[in-house]
Amino acid sequence: MDNLRSFIVCIVVVFHAALAFMIFCPEWWPVADPQQNLFFTGVVLLTDVPIMPIMFLLAGYFGLESLRRRGLGDFWHDKFWRIVVPWLLGIVVIAPFCPYFLLLSRDANPPSFLHVLTDLYFTERYNTQGALWFLGVLTVFFGALSLVWAAWPALRRVDEHPGRPTAAFWVGFSAVVMVVFLAVNQFWFDFQWVPIDYVLWVQPTRVSLEAFYFVLGVHACRGRWFVAGGYRPNVVVWLPVAVAAGALLFVYKMWVGFLMPELWMRAGHAVLHCLFCLATTLALIGLFQAHADRTGAFLGRLAAASFGIYWVHMPIVFAFNLLVRGYDWNIYVKYLVVSALALVVSHLVASRGLLLLPIFGGRRLTSPRLLAR
Repeated sequence: MDNLRSFIVCIVVVFHAALAFMIFCPEWWPVADPQQNLFFTGVVLLTDVPIMPIMFLLAGYFGLESLRRRGLGDFWHDKFWRIVVPWLLGIVVIAPFCPYFLLLSRDANPPSFLHVLTDLYFTERYNTQGALWFLGVLTVFFGALSLVWAAWPALRRVDEHPGRPTAAFWVGFSAVVMVVFLAVNQFWFDFQWVPIDYVLWVQPTRVSLEAFYFVLGVHACRGRWFVAGGYRPNVVVWLPVAVAAGALLFVYKMWVGFLMPELWMRAGHAVLHCLFCLATTLALIGLFQAHADRTGAFLGRLAAASFGIYWVHMPIVFAFNLLVRGYDWNIYVKYLVVSALALVVSHLVASRGLLLLPIFGGRRLTSPRLLAR
């Protein structure tokens, strides 16, 4: 689970690197490369579906375990310093780079970063939280989990024997998620960002999915699904479903477009989107159980630095996107250069700098196994 979380964080970095090279790059994305390719549109559209639901599933899984181990008071002491403080600090230190690079890549005479921070960032046009929206939503989800924890003592009990979800469970879960996703999509189109009093930033269709996966993670922890002798998703089943659903989802989106004005269009999208998300999530969990259920010096350091990598990576990605934009290189070479440099530099900043701070882990964890936890 630790290694899966590290892997997803690395995928988030290369996902954001790909946005600059995709056809239909959003106009609000800070840096767009003049060379664009449909391949990167596919990378973005498909990668965007499962990465954050998996992050929320892992957060729910580890969140319930942390509540059981620490109790409510210590749990929130830890989450305040490890989630809330980095979120608020990032809003001031990291997020303003989004409008700064937007202006830097488009204006002949861009303003200074200080001007963006003090005069532009906290206005409606330029306010954003970048990737830090995850920490704000996660804080709300942890708050909801804490309320349920306080009101429902059964959540505190640990099942004696590891549980195994049935096929009927997955059918029911998928059906409910698809219906809710479609219902939300009646009011907001997919990909649409909505600020809630400019404190939280959410994509309504996606946050509904993320809430279900957070609850799924809590349920999995309560049923001890992924412990030794517990549930192991069948990769032979879920991986082909993920590949087929992903291919169909991409073709479908290219066919009906992104706005999907008709109900039948949104219904087909809800089915394919949610099926691809579930199948990919379970396939990755099964793959990591089978092939990455171990730790070591490198994996331990990567796991320890993963939160810092997520926190700091966006301005680093933008800087390298902007750096290669002026070169007439092959588009795939450009993408590989940006992705590799962004991963390496983000890891160096996180492991050699941020991990010195207690809010990112501090120096109190030293062994690879402890670092991974």
